[in-house]
Amino acid sequence: MAAVSILQTAQKVFSLKGIFPAITTPFNDKQEVFYEKLHENLQIYEKLPLTGYLINGSNGEVAALTIEERIQILRNVRQTVNPKRLLLVNAYSESTKQCCNLTRSLASNGADAVLVMIPFYHRRSLDEEAIIAHFRSVADSSPVPVVIYNNAGVTNLDISTRTILTLAEHPNIYGIKDDHVGKIAEVVGEVKKRNLSFEVSQSSGCQLLQSLLVGACGGIISLPNILGRDVCKLYQLYKENKMEEAAALQCRLAGIDTLLMLANLGVPGMKAALDLMGMYGGPCRLPLMPLPPHHVARLKDQLVQNGFLSA
Repeated sequence: MAAVSILQTAQKVFSLKGIFPAITTPFNDKQEVFYEKLHENLQIYEKLPLTGYLINGSNGEVAALTIEERIQILRNVRQTVNPKRLLLVNAYSESTKQCCNLTRSLASNGADAVLVMIPFYHRRSLDEEAIIAHFRSVADSSPVPVVIYNNAGVTNLDISTRTILTLAEHPNIYGIKDDHVGKIAEVVGEVKKRNLSFEVSQSSGCQLLQSLLVGACGGIISLPNILGRDVCKLYQLYKENKMEEAAALQCRLAGIDTLLMLANLGVPGMKAALDLMGMYGGPCRLPLMPLPPHHVARLKDQLVQNGFLSA
């Protein structure tokens, strides 16, 4: 009964509504986590009307972090930010057992919810039954809400709408982070039809407004790392039904996000953009290499052209 009580309490306070930056993990020249710079970046983000943060996501180079580092980063963020901020923490692991164990550790160290991605090393053997079993097992054992991360670009597996809706029936699977606007619309429609308590959040900054229009509740995206004020403004314009202004701002933001994501500049691009914007990006952890100078120039040009950076 105690476990149910904890679960119910967690579900009452957690929501994906609003903007969650998928924050980067700063490293120093020795490839160590640079906690001082993490705090400096967070102090800038704390001035924005954010709902919370995604920690140790793809943008945070989770695959390059040890379990100990992932927990220590969470502790540092929890100690730095306003207690009202919700912390969604990536619990990605390649085994279900390890994911369950990590989820409990993250919950005991300040996570308000966990983000869970499909283990993809053995993806050829993962059918719908295996995917459902993974998420249900984690959700059954987790003391905090579970959010599905459908990241086909990394896993090379796209979770079907049918599977998402099956998982949405679990009382501790609270929502999904996805980037496909059509699927978001389909899932939102079915969730409403079935009267399920399940939220859908967009994972791409260049499609935020489109997704809000079809029923997404917000965005768990990387773009607020560098343009947090503008992304929050876009969300507010949508809420105020100022669609012409929102569309114009979305077009400006899309130029930056498209370059970072679709041109495969990825994490090195985001860290270079942070440096350009006067924050701390710094190096990635190997094997990710620094962004080549010609791409840095392209990125700077896009930021200038769209009015986010002075020439």
